[in-house]
Order: sequence, then structure tokens, then C-alpha cells
Amino acid sequence: MTSDSSPTILIVDNDEGVVRAIASRLKSLGYACVTAETGAQGISAFRSRKIDLVITDLNMPVGDGISLAKSLRNVSDVPIIFVTGFRDEYKPELLSIPNVSVLCKPFDTSALIDLVEVELALRS
Repeated sequence: MTSDSSPTILIVDNDEGVVRAIASRLKSLGYACVTAETGAQGISAFRSRKIDLVITDLNMPVGDGISLAKSLRNVSDVPIIFVTGFRDEYKPELLSIPNVSVLCKPFDTSALIDLVEVELALRS
């Protein structure tokens, strides 16, 4: 169960299975989760509530992860974790966005959880 003080994590990915798996695992650890299928929906979700961390795919229709991250950087320094199979293709763009981490697909859930905990601890 989450409380008002639980960190809220925004998960953005057009793959419903990935979103469901990540959200389920994070919720089991006590995190509150908000989900979106596109970068545009992610921006809307971010604006509607306090988000402590963002996990997003890079390659999505209707607003990719890079566009999402750049939009978020205009208003926040929230940590962003990219989960992607396209790290090398986006490397120059990723290097230009501050406070981001990258986890390559396929990834071990425990590696994602470790990264989430590190990023949230750095914000405390």
C-alpha cells in the first residue's frame, strides 16, 4: 500500500506489457505509479501531479522519450531513467539532457529497482 509520502513514479512506454510489469513491481515495493502510453500523455500526466521520477522508453509514437525529457527539463530537474534498445542511436541527444540514466532492454528488474532507489536517494 502506498501513502501520501510514497514517491510517485511516472512510467511512459507504448508497450503495455512493459508498463504493467514495471508498475506492478514498483507498486509491490510501495511506490505510487502513474502510467502513460506516449510522450504527449506523459507530459500531461507530469503536469497534473507531483512526480518524483520518470521512467520512459526512447522510441515511441506521438512524442518520443527525447522530446518528453526535453519538455520536462524546461520545468523540472526530475530524474529520468530511459529504458531502451536504442542507446547508441540516441547517444548524442542523451548526452545533451542533464540528470538522465539509461538502462538497455532487455533489463533485469532488479537493476531497474536499484537504479530507481539510487536516483530517489540522490533527491532526498
